[in-house]
Amino acid sequence: MMTVAGSGRSGKVALQRRRARAQALKYLIFLGPAAAVYAPFVLLPLLRTFRLAFFDWNGVSEEQSFVGLANFTRAFNDPIFWTAITNNVIWVIASVVLPMSAGLVLAVLVSSVRRGQRIYSGVFFAPVVLNLIIVGLVWGLIYNPLIGPLAQFFRAIGLDGMAQGWLGKSSTATPAVIIAGNWTFFGFCAVIFLQGLRSLDTEQIEAATVDGANAFQRFRHIIIPALSDQVTLLIVLSIIGSFKVFDIVYVMTGGGPNHASEVIATYMYWQAFVNGRQGYGAALAVLLTVLVAGASIALMRRRERRE
Repeated sequence: MMTVAGSGRSGKVALQRRRARAQALKYLIFLGPAAAVYAPFVLLPLLRTFRLAFFDWNGVSEEQSFVGLANFTRAFNDPIFWTAITNNVIWVIASVVLPMSAGLVLAVLVSSVRRGQRIYSGVFFAPVVLNLIIVGLVWGLIYNPLIGPLAQFFRAIGLDGMAQGWLGKSSTATPAVIIAGNWTFFGFCAVIFLQGLRSLDTEQIEAATVDGANAFQRFRHIIIPALSDQVTLLIVLSIIGSFKVFDIVYVMTGGGPNHASEVIATYMYWQAFVNGRQGYGAALAVLLTVLVAGASIALMRRRERRE
């Protein structure tokens, strides 16, 4: 009996092993082509960037001098680096508040419309697919103090003092670029929120209405909690997008004037490819990666603890 039982267990183990190998083979078949592309074009450059962060290299010479943590120490003592981080944090806050608020309001308004929801969604989503370089060029014309429509509007209503070079002043360059960048994101937020609103329990809203809850109370206590998953998703995307923003800042201000609108990505580019400090630029890239990953992981863990 023991022999039969033992052979039965060994047969089950062998069967489980065969199934595990078959499952692993399926994973390899489906993930292999993607991994073959990902490894040389993403993973390998990432590892080289991490390595380069510990060296001093001008990008041309064959010699790379090992400097240890000197590039990171330099970054922490660099006032422009802290200006760039501050601007990235401002981008995060603005990207969470402005497009998400506008997107939520638009989603609520569209959800109350019985016909044409897809048309409205398509119109709101259109800016999302635009190239940010084109968006930056167009908004640069809008902000033009001489021929821009914004300046002409202020002059038409008698506010000549507001017809100024918004991108040429240290105090207004960052807010002006943030408005242009967030203009492309509100439609995405609206579409995401609209999909969440379609899955709401209408009976719960009707019951709250019968109990005397007004529109604001229904919005605060029913709609907002029901959209928590969408809010988390959009916040994570806002954090990632705000920390890695580059193209629209580079096109509109180049990080100026006097580094006032600098973000980590533009400062990293400026150091690595303009000043020829590849090692320092790589260190900035590593710090940017750590910031994005840390902020995203912290937000997701907080979300999990709440659940």
